[in-house]
This record gives sequence, structure tokens and C-alpha cells, in this order.
Amino acid sequence: MICCKKRHILCVKEGITVKWDQHQRFRLIELIAYWEGRLTTNHLCESFGIGRQQASKDINFYIQHISQTNLEYDKSLKGYVPSGSFKPHFITGEAQEFLNLLASQESNSNIFSPMEFTGGTACSLPIPTRHVNPEHVRKILLAAKSQSRLDIGYRSMSQPESEGRVIVPHSIVCTPLRWHVRAYCEKNGEFRDFLLSRFEGELDVLCNSDKTQEQDAKWHDIVDIEFSPDPRLSQEQQNMIRYEYDMTDGKFVIACRSALVRYILFALNVFLEYEDTPLGRQQLVVLNREEVFKHLV
Repeated sequence: MICCKKRHILCVKEGITVKWDQHQRFRLIELIAYWEGRLTTNHLCESFGIGRQQASKDINFYIQHISQTNLEYDKSLKGYVPSGSFKPHFITGEAQEFLNLLASQESNSNIFSPMEFTGGTACSLPIPTRHVNPEHVRKILLAAKSQSRLDIGYRSMSQPESEGRVIVPHSIVCTPLRWHVRAYCEKNGEFRDFLLSRFEGELDVLCNSDKTQEQDAKWHDIVDIEFSPDPRLSQEQQNMIRYEYDMTDGKFVIACRSALVRYILFALNVFLEYEDTPLGRQQLVVLNREEVFKHLV
């Protein structure tokens, strides 16, 4: 159990205290080793701007004083891999923790000292997260890195009972309310999205595949979506929307992968055929909707 002993000094084990910055480097050690399956000094050097010697000291300190059994050096991979008995001390090992790390788009999640917030309060909506099996995420990452086929059990709205499929994953995607993996589906013969929360059972990494991210045309096709205020709003309301979104010449543009267009529209609560929606149902409209519609079919 990790507890604060005094400001920026943390007790990580009985008799062992470390500074906050070193604590965060130990956290990264576990995150990378556990989720990516291979840890090197470069991970610490690039994330924290430290030298290779300091990075080596941190890894050695972790092995000697935190856990002598969590990490094993793999000569063929030239890095440390998690042991079969890996037990985290600085992370939870829950999938959501790793997914939040990806979503933050920072070098690392929470690598800076916590800010002191005085006066006022802040809160966030208690939106439930969809359950994601951490072992599923690890297998998906492994398959994506090795460009391998993945045997999965999967549920969908059209097939609510679990069925077996073989996919070739290449990317994990975060949308406002869910996570999915972009993968080639052998059953349908095309690249599709698979919700992480709908995977079921054991996932088995199979042989390599000739299906690659480069072949996913919708992943590489970029479309500029042009948004402007709903013209049905009053002029004053439209001006407010322009100000709110810091528009230039009455619009703003989002460059988006073709495969993700529908998620952008959903996140901004935008329907292409806005004329049929009640006034106030949406505040924005798509100016180039004919072009955008091509990416939804």
C-alpha cells in the first residue's frame, strides 16, 4: 500500500520511501512492462527526460527493493518482460487505468505532482464505464504489435450471443463513451470496429497475418469536416456559438479519419439531415455534408 509520509515523499514499502518523481518512474515501469510486455531504459529516458544511467538505476532499484520477481530480462528482446507472477505495486492492473493513459495523450498519466486546489469545488459526471477485461486488452496489444490474427469471442447488437471470430487488430480508439479496436474481420472480409467491452472468453493469438493497417483505406483517408452554427438559430444565438467554438469565418474544421467520422458527429450531437430535427436539438451543422456522408456508408 502506498501512502504519503510527508509532502512529495511516499512510502512504497515498509522502510522504503521515495520522492514523487521517482515514484512516477516506478509507476511507468509497471505500466510499460505489464501492458506493452517489454520495458527498456528508453521508456524512462524519453518520458521523463532523464539520462540512461539514471533510468538503469531506477530499474535496478525497483528490482532490488520493490519486487525481485516482477521483471525478467529477456536477452532476445533486449528488455525486461513481466514475469508470470507479476504483482503490481504502483498500478491497479485494471484495463480502464491503461485506457485512460492512452486517452490522456500525455507522455504519462499523472506524472506531475498533484496540484493543490484551494477554494471552490470541482466535480465530474458519474458516467459508468463499460467493463473491459484487462487480459483482453493485453492480448489485443500483443496481436497488434506482432500483426497477428486473434481468435475471439464477441457479442454485437445483431448477434447478442457470443460467437467466435478471427480478427487482425491494428489500433485502439477512444471515443467519448467507449473504447473499440479497429481490426480486419475475417468473417466479413473488411476492416471494422469492435467494442472492447463486448469481447468474451479467452483470446488466443494465432499466426501472423498479411492484413495490415496500411490496407485499411478508411483509416488513412482523412476528411475535413466543416462545422457552423445551425442556421435556424437566431442571429444572436449563432454569434454565441461562433464565439463559443472560436470559429473563423463562421466555421471551424476538424480533420478526421474516415473510419472515425460517425464518432465525431455523435460526440458533437450533429445530425447531417438537420432540417428534420427539432430546433435546438443540435447547435452545429455540417457545411460539407454531401462529402461527409460518403464516409458514413
